[in-house]
Amino acid sequence: MEKKSNKTFDFQLDAEQGTLHLSNLLKDAMVYLYDEEGELKMKECSVSPSLDLKLPGHGIYILVIFHPMHRMLAKKIVF
Repeated sequence: MEKKSNKTFDFQLDAEQGTLHLSNLLKDAMVYLYDEEGELKMKECSVSPSLDLKLPGHGIYILVIFHPMHRMLAKKIVF
């Protein structure tokens, strides 16, 4: 698993398990996962600094993280 960082959070994609591990999240950040067609696949609210998302399958996803105290962040994930 290769760890990657954004300015406000870190993420690791476990390709064997199909899991995306997010860390350094702000409490109450909203995490959205969209597929390449723009369909919402997951919506989670972080209650702790880390969150694990089980990806629905192989493909291209857009991860969007929103918190009222910060600007919205988006990241392309290829699994």
